[in-house]
Amino acid sequence: MPGLTNEKRAETACLLGVLALAAVLRFWRLEANGFGTEYYAAGVRSMLQSGWLFFYNAFDPAGMLSLDKPPVAFWIQTLFASVLGFSGWTIHLPQALAGVASVALLHRLVLRPFGPTAALIAALLLALTPIAVAIDRSNNTDSWLVFFLLLAAWTAMRGRGLALVAAMAVLGVAFNVKMLAALVCGPALLAAWWLSGTLDWRARLGWMMAAGATLVVVGLSWAVVFDLTPRADRPFAGSTRDNSMLQLIVVHNGLERFALDRPQRAPANPEAAAEAREMYDAVPVGPLRLAAPTLAGQFGWMLPLALLGFGLAAGFRRRRDQTQASLALWGLWALAYGIVFSAAGGIFHAYYLSALGPPLAALAGIGCVQMWRRGPHALALGLALCGLWQVFIAGQSLGWTSTWIGFPAVAVLAAAGTLWRGKRPPAAIGGFALLILPLAWSMSTLFAPGNHTLPSASLARWLGRDDGRGPLLSRNYTPLSDDPKLLTFLTDNRNGARFLVAAPTTQLAAPIIVRTGQPALAFGGYLGRDPILSPEAFAALAGSGEVRYVLLYGGRARQPAFARWVREHGTPIDPALWRTSPPGEDRRPIALYELKR
Repeated sequence: MPGLTNEKRAETACLLGVLALAAVLRFWRLEANGFGTEYYAAGVRSMLQSGWLFFYNAFDPAGMLSLDKPPVAFWIQTLFASVLGFSGWTIHLPQALAGVASVALLHRLVLRPFGPTAALIAALLLALTPIAVAIDRSNNTDSWLVFFLLLAAWTAMRGRGLALVAAMAVLGVAFNVKMLAALVCGPALLAAWWLSGTLDWRARLGWMMAAGATLVVVGLSWAVVFDLTPRADRPFAGSTRDNSMLQLIVVHNGLERFALDRPQRAPANPEAAAEAREMYDAVPVGPLRLAAPTLAGQFGWMLPLALLGFGLAAGFRRRRDQTQASLALWGLWALAYGIVFSAAGGIFHAYYLSALGPPLAALAGIGCVQMWRRGPHALALGLALCGLWQVFIAGQSLGWTSTWIGFPAVAVLAAAGTLWRGKRPPAAIGGFALLILPLAWSMSTLFAPGNHTLPSASLARWLGRDDGRGPLLSRNYTPLSDDPKLLTFLTDNRNGARFLVAAPTTQLAAPIIVRTGQPALAFGGYLGRDPILSPEAFAALAGSGEVRYVLLYGGRARQPAFARWVREHGTPIDPALWRTSPPGEDRRPIALYELKR
């Protein structure tokens, strides 16, 4: 690196080391995750087949149903698959790259206001954040949400009028990654822009109006085009009752996820109740929700350092400049998502917490530098609080006699040594000790990833212990319809039918689409509740020979009217002809019917 001073060379080498660590955690054994969330993988396999399917974010090759998320993340995955070929690795690759790029962006954002040391620590902490590693190793959309939010923050921090317009345009792209979840960061971006610039208030108001209009246009453009397309000429909007993308934004991806104490539907039977409980992290709503070890272990290992960092930096910096703008950005970002996730009484998954990774990593990096500058007393306080906090998380997660508690205990002892001797070397040792548990939790996603659809990190799971999250969240199950014998039977006996098979939910249809690329009809949508077809319309498809075979769940049907019709007009196929082996005791059986014409 000619032309660089030794100090710059060292900083560059450290940054490259952090990025290399981030890459190793995100790329190593990535192929072991298979197709991840097969619902999304089926959409990518379908979108590869035509521009129409690509634009409308179709789930199936026949274009009957759309995915219940916006299209941007899946468009990116489809572009990668079109170049590199469709496989589990190629659809996971973009998220891993986005995760590494997010680490680099965070470094850039912290560098200018707080210097290279704070920036390197922040980047390192984001690289090691367990839930960030877990989500970056999946084909869910949150990696791209975080990337675009950081890109919007980098743009807003430039402080000029056009910078806010550009930031809102990027936020609009983030909206088309995960809808309302992106807008939670809006106040933080606005505050960062306001404190970074020197425009008078009239100019600010003008640019804010232009930025607001840009956000609306970019954010809603695809959904409006989707809804304005005649319903016969586009897929059904997945996870909606009224076939409307705008309804999806407000209800399923809005109120049903973040509404406070959303009333729960009474389960139809005990089996359904158990299944519903296991799908979500059962952590009570409230101000201390995110302090629960099952959630804190995903993102919050350095939470005391982040809080101290914000307090020390805010008290030290009085000027309205990049430092104040940066603190406003990270503080409001963390506060906004923290409030929403603490109060979210609807659908909530642990991997949503990846949105808290960047602000907490940034504030913790800032805090480390501030405490180092303040001297032994500040260092001892930070190490002691963070060490005790990690002891709490590890003790609750692994048991109070676990040897893993020894690592944060070293940090507590280092705090005592720092305070007693008044020197910094013990603090450095304690700082390294605080990185061990986050690293171990992150590495658990490589060797014991758990449920690929609902990513999370858990050292307890890696050690073979019960992590308290229930079997559905802690294990990955082979899909019921992922049976080579079933696929061979359906393919060999299709006889010109438009659909290879019909099923009540995408969980049964997705594995068939992923592995064959052929149309499979999920006539009830993701959870079996979407009114995509009436029984009469389905009967017409069967009568015309477009549907020949139907897969149904055993026991209580997700679509009882359809199930009755299928059983009345279909003939059950001997499982020996299409099933390799019966499902385990913990799996619900499925049955295959051939429809009469």
